[in-house]
Amino acid sequence: MNILSSLIVKEWFKSLFGALIVLFLLITTTDLINGFLQGKEASRVLLEYSFKMPDLMGKMMPICCLVATLFSLNRLKSHAELISILAAGYSYLRIYLLIGTCALMMVTVQFLNLGFLEPLANSYKRQEITKSQKSEGRYLTRSSLEGGKFWYKSQNYFASFSFFDRKNLTLKDFEIYYFSPDHKSKRIIKSKGAQYLSDKNWRLSNVKELSELNEGLFPTETTKEFINLALLEVPEDFGEFESDLTTLTFFKLNQFVQRLSKTGINVSEYQIILMNKIFLSFICLVFALLPVSTIFNPNRRSDSFGKSVVQTLLITVSFWVLYSSAVAFGNSGTLPPWLATGIVPFSFFGFVVLTYFRHRKLSI
Repeated sequence: MNILSSLIVKEWFKSLFGALIVLFLLITTTDLINGFLQGKEASRVLLEYSFKMPDLMGKMMPICCLVATLFSLNRLKSHAELISILAAGYSYLRIYLLIGTCALMMVTVQFLNLGFLEPLANSYKRQEITKSQKSEGRYLTRSSLEGGKFWYKSQNYFASFSFFDRKNLTLKDFEIYYFSPDHKSKRIIKSKGAQYLSDKNWRLSNVKELSELNEGLFPTETTKEFINLALLEVPEDFGEFESDLTTLTFFKLNQFVQRLSKTGINVSEYQIILMNKIFLSFICLVFALLPVSTIFNPNRRSDSFGKSVVQTLLITVSFWVLYSSAVAFGNSGTLPPWLATGIVPFSFFGFVVLTYFRHRKLSI
């Protein structure tokens, strides 16, 4: 039985590596040609491509698991090896468990890629590529620090906020620290929130202000219900700051979401980003098990190479269309985050389980 298991594992990983190489070459060629056609320098094209790779691998991995199972079983069938394996007493369940175990290795690789390697690539990408000259002139630093707040530096002040509501154009827990040309503190303004008005004007609510900080006297503290304040930032800029969430590793992102949820803010959008890393890893297992149902017809001649390719395309397109639609409903608030990200993967997994028991019952 160990020899038969090693044969199946060998064929599965051989097909997996073949699929990875083919897709890698296709994507690499397409991306590099597109970069060169845009007139970019070779070093810039290669740099951008290297930063894209973790994201591209995250989309390639489930497809490769699907192809690995389809093509490995098809190869075993074509040489009558599969029917011989089953005739030797190798059970259907054992084949499912064996391929599932192989797929779990890819689930781990996918999770490490999405949870840690992709955030690292995004961090370098923001430093090396996405900072335009305009942004670099206005914002010297921008990052999400401990405590669940975003900090950035503008022309003559530091500022922080805990949450930006894109729909209502409001900032939660907005604070601003003004400094003089000689880098001494001048004025501190803390507020519960800030509402965008127009022309870079914001209205701050429940304001506490400390002024005359560099006068050598005790600071003056004033409290106001509202004040209007002119900032150099517009709502689109704060949306740009929040994109730094993509640079947080899985565990740091989870900590951030947990802290933010305690404030009573709707964190559905951030929870979806977090759960995506889990369910897009889990789907590698599901995709690997989907084609295993063909073992119940080990000698079927209709399982041709062309049919395997069509099955791969149909399953892949169907999954991504349904998954993207569900995530869109989650971002809009129609579905809870766990349902938006989990309903499609678990539906496909449920199909795998039902297919196994249905065919197993008929084969007994």
